[in-house]
Amino acid sequence: MPEAARNPAIPRFPVDGMVPTLNGTGFMFEVLDGYAEEWIHYAGRIADPVLDVGCAYGVATLEALASGARVVACDMEPRHLSILAAQATPSLRSRLTCLAATLPEADFGSERFGAILCSRVLHFLAGDDIDAAVASMARALKPGGRLYLVADTPYGIWRNFIPAFEAARRAGERWPGMMVGLQNYLPTPGIHRYIDRPAFMNLLDPELLARICADAGLRVRRASFINRTDFRGLGALDGRENAGVLAIKPE
Repeated sequence: MPEAARNPAIPRFPVDGMVPTLNGTGFMFEVLDGYAEEWIHYAGRIADPVLDVGCAYGVATLEALASGARVVACDMEPRHLSILAAQATPSLRSRLTCLAATLPEADFGSERFGAILCSRVLHFLAGDDIDAAVASMARALKPGGRLYLVADTPYGIWRNFIPAFEAARRAGERWPGMMVGLQNYLPTPGIHRYIDRPAFMNLLDPELLARICADAGLRVRRASFINRTDFRGLGALDGRENAGVLAIKPE
């Protein structure tokens, strides 16, 4: 059963599979993408603890715990973490650690985790903060550890920003996705009520994610667009709604 339907503490949204956050920064997707699924599968196979950054209500964290992983779940909103902990059974809770922290200030330690997932968080940060956050996650990985990043692109709900993004790309701007005035680019009526906190978004694509990881000293294994056309309620999408990257910390 979808999380929003079974837990009255979690708000609802008219589009199935999208669950609003409690702090007005956007949504948690209940349908996991391939990068999150790969993180979950890998987390259950390794002895090292793993980290879920921006876990929201814990859709990926709970799956990783069920796979046998030890998970540190990090989110800027303590209420999300309370809901997550309450949903975990006692056996799962024994392998769950919750951390309330904000990027890029969060301190994840050094060479601690075998894998990190940071899904749909980086696009809320300015460019320098993205670089600092990914560098911090890279430090927190053990040698050989895996970093999975997922971010919004201009080709999903922000598709009205595509002309500005592509023009900035052609002009060689380092952060072409910096978007101010979010309400001017939203195609879905009423959605702005659930995204009222960010003053900006910094939309990314696979090439940008790969560059960020390489700058942090990681080896990029794969970077690609992510098809999220499962959210038909958002209009005519084209399969490039999110971007993801898998990067490895050198041994």
